[in-house]
Amino acid sequence: MKKALKILSVFLSISLLFCACGKQTEKSADAPSESSTASGDTPSQTNGNVRLPYNTADGINPFFAKSYENLYLTRLLYMPLFTVSSSYDAEPLVASSISISGKTASVSVKSGLKCHGSGNITPSDVVYSFNKAKTSYAFADSLKSVESAAVSGNSVVFTSAFEDAFVALKLVFPIVKENTAELQTDVPIGSGQYYFYENKLVSTADESKSVVLTSVNTSDSSLNAYKIGNTDVYFTDLADCNYTGFYGNYTSADLNNMVYLGFNEKIGGLNKNIRSAIAVLINSDDIAKVCYQGHAIPSKAPCNPNWSVYKALTEGKLGLSGDRQKAAQIIDRCGYTRFAGKALTNGKDVLSYSLIVNADNKYRVAAAYAVADVLNQAGFYIEVKPLSFEDYSGRIASGDYDIYIGEIKLDYSMDLSQLFIKTQEETEEAEKTEPSKVSQSYFEMRAGKISYADFYKVFVEYHPFVPLVFRTGAVFSSNNFSGVFSHFPYDLYYEGNYELFS
Repeated sequence: MKKALKILSVFLSISLLFCACGKQTEKSADAPSESSTASGDTPSQTNGNVRLPYNTADGINPFFAKSYENLYLTRLLYMPLFTVSSSYDAEPLVASSISISGKTASVSVKSGLKCHGSGNITPSDVVYSFNKAKTSYAFADSLKSVESAAVSGNSVVFTSAFEDAFVALKLVFPIVKENTAELQTDVPIGSGQYYFYENKLVSTADESKSVVLTSVNTSDSSLNAYKIGNTDVYFTDLADCNYTGFYGNYTSADLNNMVYLGFNEKIGGLNKNIRSAIAVLINSDDIAKVCYQGHAIPSKAPCNPNWSVYKALTEGKLGLSGDRQKAAQIIDRCGYTRFAGKALTNGKDVLSYSLIVNADNKYRVAAAYAVADVLNQAGFYIEVKPLSFEDYSGRIASGDYDIYIGEIKLDYSMDLSQLFIKTQEETEEAEKTEPSKVSQSYFEMRAGKISYADFYKVFVEYHPFVPLVFRTGAVFSSNNFSGVFSHFPYDLYYEGNYELFS
């Protein structure tokens, strides 16, 4: 188990290293490209049509776009195989059904789904779109485990790296007509209920209805455009950890970014029992409300609390506020019954550790001090060390840390496989020792062989890391916007249908 945890710690370090905020060098996984100068536009005469920001430098091709503004727009132009409900369940759009067997998933393509001005969507279009999405900014991460796609009659067969009962939640990339998305400047042909024409999104159902696109070049200019009334919508992922009041309607947006506590299992005393005691002690609810100023959802499981699987798992029994009595029992059973200086000792190890955190992220710094305060009251001595991003990332990469606070963006399927999949060399070495029970149970769960509750029982036995909260973003809109926002950033303007604007 020690070897498995060591490998897991390495993958956590590599995978989560660059999740932070406040610095150009440290973008979170879903951060938009750096935006722009203010457009200088005057408030548009829209005749009642909604006005949305459009990054002119980024383009409308969904496989090249990097800005939030344009990725939102592409969701109105191009339908995916599956969309995701507010409870993270897959719902078919271009797909009509899915059949999963082993590592393959056969997805039937809905017949008669017309594209604007160019026939129907075909399985070949889906394969073409998949291959473009595999290397795209927005979809490459979620498709890492989906290795290939091939036409089979009126279906597309996807092959994954492992058996995955949740693979439909990865197939959310946009579908476009074959060979229409080769260049960044291309405007691909799609089957959404809007099409792009002269810097407008025109409704295919009623061409008198259109979405006016206001030119922006950066996230800053997008904010400025909203403030002066040039646009009706502004989204922020709060990556700068700065929440300021805006006029208009407010909606929370689900980012699916997990903030967690990571451990160096090589450090004396940080065994599975002490990690479990730490998990029991932590008050996730306070971290969400106080440290993240309400822009986070508390969680004790490594999945979004809005997921239907999480809700079925917890039934309100996860103890988000911490349990000092239970933690004290665990610590006492481990022999930590007397003090050595400021911390308890069992005669061999002392519960004294440093907790490193990126100093540029004030939300996470606040969380670090909150964690330290709770642990220190329970017999630990935790020294918080806020570091520059360079020092913080270097310490994690070299294994020079005790405990750290990090962040990772999960895809809609809550895929943690990047934390468990080993290189061939590491796999051969691990086979000589006890296999990772957490890793083994995780892939059994992904394959549908055991329930998420069964996996969670193993997870909390070993606690290779401790989930704290899932961050959220914020959306502001003027009264001119009549649509219903999705809680997902890339699906911001979509909630059940495309007819959003009156």
